[in-house]
Amino acid sequence: MALINKPSGFSPVRSLLSGGFAEQGTLYAIPTADTTNSYAIGDVVMSRSSTDANGVRYVQKWGGATTTSALPLGIIVGIRTADPGVSLVGTSLSLETTYIPAGTRTNVRYVYVVDDPMVVFEAQFDATGVTQAQLSMNAAVTISAANQTSLSPSAPYSDMVLTGPAVTATLPIRMLGAVQRPENVLNGSSATPYIRVLCKWNYHEYGVIGSASGTVVNYLAV
Repeated sequence: MALINKPSGFSPVRSLLSGGFAEQGTLYAIPTADTTNSYAIGDVVMSRSSTDANGVRYVQKWGGATTTSALPLGIIVGIRTADPGVSLVGTSLSLETTYIPAGTRTNVRYVYVVDDPMVVFEAQFDATGVTQAQLSMNAAVTISAANQTSLSPSAPYSDMVLTGPAVTATLPIRMLGAVQRPENVLNGSSATPYIRVLCKWNYHEYGVIGSASGTVVNYLAV
């Protein structure tokens, strides 16, 4: 049976650490200057220079690169609906907010990010798919704007998917096998389009950064 193409970005599942997965998200900010990127739950972000007025660090959408100038920081798991301040009594709020559209923003927006470098997460492959023999290899990532088609009737969703399985050491994602669910079935030795796999980071701002001399702060200078 063919699998359904229904990407949802990256979904944290557990941690590789023995202490377990706390499922906590760290608060980060998206500045008003960022008008080109949309954000959805499941998107990956990277660090951006500076902070908001309260010292909450800025982030921006990750572009899929693996160099020390663009390391992934974590996966968005929540978007803050309203910020602390004056009373919200009488104000209509959409509490199921899962999307920040691109375009001019009058206020800083806030997201909750799983920034654990040892997190295990689930992701979908693209139409090319992956074979059984490739499920322990590395993979690249296709970064797209949040999808707003009928596949997501309630809200836009992240359209980040895996692509290009290979042994190439510089690829950002390491696959850990197929997600074990009844509908997630491999096509034998043939490539399986849209298969969902478990993954870990090969590169991460808080973990491995590609070379002993590589630093993170060099691309965050104002």
